[in-house]
Amino acid sequence: MCLLTAVAVALPVSAMAGQVTESSGKKWTLMMYWDADNNLEFCTEFAMSTWEKALSDDSEINIVAFIDILSEDGAWVYDIVDGKRHLVQTWEELNSSDPATLERFLDYCVDEFPAENTMLVMQDHGYGWRGLCQDETNGDTLMSLDMLATALENVKARGAGVDLLAFDACNMMTIEAIYELKDAVSYVVGSESMVPYDGLPYKMFITDLVEDPDLTPEELAINIVHEYVLYYSSKKDYEHIMKYSQDFATCSAFDMSKVDGLGRSFSTFTETLEPLFEHYMRQIEGARGSALIGPWANIASIEWGIDMIEYMECLQESITDQPALASAIMDFMSAYDAALLAEDHSRKYHDTAHGLTVNFPPSLSNYESRSWVWGQQFVYHEIGLDIVAESMWYDCLMAYYANSLE
Repeated sequence: MCLLTAVAVALPVSAMAGQVTESSGKKWTLMMYWDADNNLEFCTEFAMSTWEKALSDDSEINIVAFIDILSEDGAWVYDIVDGKRHLVQTWEELNSSDPATLERFLDYCVDEFPAENTMLVMQDHGYGWRGLCQDETNGDTLMSLDMLATALENVKARGAGVDLLAFDACNMMTIEAIYELKDAVSYVVGSESMVPYDGLPYKMFITDLVEDPDLTPEELAINIVHEYVLYYSSKKDYEHIMKYSQDFATCSAFDMSKVDGLGRSFSTFTETLEPLFEHYMRQIEGARGSALIGPWANIASIEWGIDMIEYMECLQESITDQPALASAIMDFMSAYDAALLAEDHSRKYHDTAHGLTVNFPPSLSNYESRSWVWGQQFVYHEIGLDIVAESMWYDCLMAYYANSLE
């Protein structure tokens, strides 16, 4: 996705300027945090036009969008009313990678567009455990998962948290991400692999809300999962920015109130697995290879996510004389099933995609990459990830690399 040259989007300003109006409170406010201050700027107009077309009745639905683009300094906040975007705020040039910018936008939405339920869409490049929201104008770095979680928890502490967080960004459904966010939001939905330029199935799920504003955050999350895969199932039935191969879509949603148990079971699994590398390296290596996910993942060694359930199942089939490991795997799968709201994937994935990945580079040189600028900026065991601190996954990785070198 990073290979295309950005196409400038001329955002209408004065022609659509409108006044901020007091809202008595609706059923839903959808908050679009649109960081296009990079080579995804060209996706902006497609998305905004889709929101306008889909929101045929805004009596119970607010759509409020923070827009930051590369070709022009500044940031803009739009409200979709009567099928048209209205400029309600013009802000100075802001760093969309800064969690303070996200907090400012969320606080503005809470104050000016109150609703019973809130959904936050985070749009941009996604880099799994490293984070998301690449702002090229302001330092060209990312908002880490820890920063994102802190921003959402701060807003929640002020009395208005986010019910549903949706990632319109690649590779964000990782155990590192959902465990980091477990106390910040109620539900999370996104993809464990590449997200095409169109992003989420906006027309579908906005239409769902127009037709039934009483949908709960849980119900909406489940709808998005299945509609995402349906949307990318055909080049002809739905409008797409580019009609390239649409048959490698994955999407999942998790109930964050159940993620504590998932984290505990993962920690037990890592403690059980770590001593086994010396004698079961072939089986562990084979399981890792089978669980690599996505045709676009792993380009230039940027992402090395493996599907967690596929990995566990392969270990279970190949290591049959370790009852403690079998028990730990079964406990993890039970916790996984409890936390998973919904999962869907394109047919070409067969049964190898289950909704969540974990970082597993193939070698120590990939783990400690210096060839990629962000490989120098983000070190897995130093970035402040809770799941790394509270489990022995780092130790498992080091044991894997030590035994693979022998």
